[in-house]
Amino acid sequence: MKLTPLEIRKMEFNRSLRGYNPEEVRAFLDTVADQVDAVQREANDFSDKIVRLETRLSDFQVMQSTLQDTLMKAEETSHRMRADSQREGEIIKREAELEAQRILAEAGTQLDHLRNEILMLQSRRDTFIRKLKYLLQSQSELIDILENTDFTADEGDNRETP
Repeated sequence: MKLTPLEIRKMEFNRSLRGYNPEEVRAFLDTVADQVDAVQREANDFSDKIVRLETRLSDFQVMQSTLQDTLMKAEETSHRMRADSQREGEIIKREAELEAQRILAEAGTQLDHLRNEILMLQSRRDTFIRKLKYLLQSQSELIDILENTDFTADEGDNRETP
């Protein structure tokens, strides 16, 4: 049977001829009731404190779980970003290699084209030089013929005849 401080205070005893002093019993019961009341208040305070602490513990456990989840997600994100960066770096490297190959191929094509143009221009130069030499040689021969020909004598002969 659980007693409350109020029940202890209201407790009545039968009187007997040689019984206890009612005032002492009443004082003792009041003291006991006060102490039971204090113990109950303390128990209630402890109970409230336990509830608050359990609530805080629960909150801390939720925070711990959230922090662990966040940490795991951050690690996963970090690994994923590192892997993505490596893949992106490989892609950039491959693209740069392909671009370098394309540039080299284009430069090779341009080099071949320029070599062909140089050969064509050298051929034209050689043809021009041959034609110029032939022209100079024919003009030189014409000059020699003109130097050796006496036009004055022929002109005089032509004047007398008419």
